[in-house]
Amino acid sequence: MKENNFPYKWWALIGLSLLSFTAFVDVTIITTALPFIQKELHATVLQLQWVMTIFAMILCMFMIIAGKSGDLLGRKKVFYFGFIIFGIAAIGAANSHSIQMLIFFRAIQGFAAAIIATIGVALLPQAFPANEQMRAIGVYSAFNGAGLALGPFLGGVLITTLGWRWVFWINIPIILIGLGCCSFSLKPSPKPDYNIKIDWYGAILLAIGLGSLIYGIVHGEQMGWDLASTWVAIAGGLSALVLLIILENKIEQPLLDLAIFKNRHACLAMLVCVIAGFIVFVFMFFDSLYLQLMRQQSAFYIGLTLLCVPVSQVFVSLFLEKLVNKFGVFNLLVYGLGIALLAAICHAFFYPNTSIFFIILILVLMGYTWGISNAGSITALTQSVPSEKMGSAIGTLFTILNVSGSISLALATVLFHWRESHSNFISAFHWVALFSAAIMLIIFVVGLRLRK
Repeated sequence: MKENNFPYKWWALIGLSLLSFTAFVDVTIITTALPFIQKELHATVLQLQWVMTIFAMILCMFMIIAGKSGDLLGRKKVFYFGFIIFGIAAIGAANSHSIQMLIFFRAIQGFAAAIIATIGVALLPQAFPANEQMRAIGVYSAFNGAGLALGPFLGGVLITTLGWRWVFWINIPIILIGLGCCSFSLKPSPKPDYNIKIDWYGAILLAIGLGSLIYGIVHGEQMGWDLASTWVAIAGGLSALVLLIILENKIEQPLLDLAIFKNRHACLAMLVCVIAGFIVFVFMFFDSLYLQLMRQQSAFYIGLTLLCVPVSQVFVSLFLEKLVNKFGVFNLLVYGLGIALLAAICHAFFYPNTSIFFIILILVLMGYTWGISNAGSITALTQSVPSEKMGSAIGTLFTILNVSGSISLALATVLFHWRESHSNFISAFHWVALFSAAIMLIIFVVGLRLRK
């Protein structure tokens, strides 16, 4: 493919964006189908939670591995492999006749989504010249945000007209169109100028470490923090990650390239993703409860109100190039940290009679930081990380977002239940806001130092 051939590069962008859309829409589209799945497959509430949780858990376990595999084996080849697996898993989930079968195929979808989310965006620089990459990343990130935003609505339409199994069947035509666009527009990724050595020990330790840690956190939330099994899983996960860090410092081609943490601008991008984890996991969860329990809003108006966050994220992504040209990408990252801190503090002023316009304003601010964490962080990596390491860098970035979000939600939930047992919902809600603001203040100060 000729790099400056206009039709080919935009077909590549359309194809990659559509394919990425399927992975992101699957994160939220399933929420609408859960009551119908429970009824037809006779599932317990705990089993329904695992339909959601297993996807995110496997996603976190394999993002860095997927990114590194793309760097070493060829991103286009690994990307296509991911979508073959994703399509098979979607068909399997659509044909599930038991809740255990559905959970299994959701786990396979999570594995494939790890490939899609990390390698899809790493392929963009191969299709676009440097002066157009920001625009491409912005459009790509907007599709991701649209997938998250449209998931519940699209799920409602499909379930009403065709049934809950179509939340999985809908992936197949989108995948076919996306692969069709990419088949003639994507060129093979450049091969590394060194012999490929896959760090199998690192891959095993990373999968065990992240998997055990996230499982322990989820198990603690669901079954109780006083159980020995919860802390055995958490301790096992942390031990595996410590061993991973020790190992990766001693081998020539590590799975987790620790050198990225010596790059100040890459670390700044990671800090923004930590904050985005708070927004996506903590605030989106507790804001939904606030709107339902304190303001007595219906499900429709709750969804409409929270839609402000992903819509704001989409707009930030679409206008990323203009924002970067005006302020600079690293300044935008710092602004994202500061705005998220402001939004967290403002949550402490949420009461049953708080103006809805004030709430919408705060949600829009949260959407800005979320947009910057997606499009801005990726742009920052393209400017500060060598292209041959882009896949593993993006995998690290998105893993940090998901893991930090899972941990922060677990901590916030423990704090919330502790305060609610001593007071009331709104007091506990404010404690969560202040806890989040305190963490964000520390991150903001560190971010200012990294920007210098």
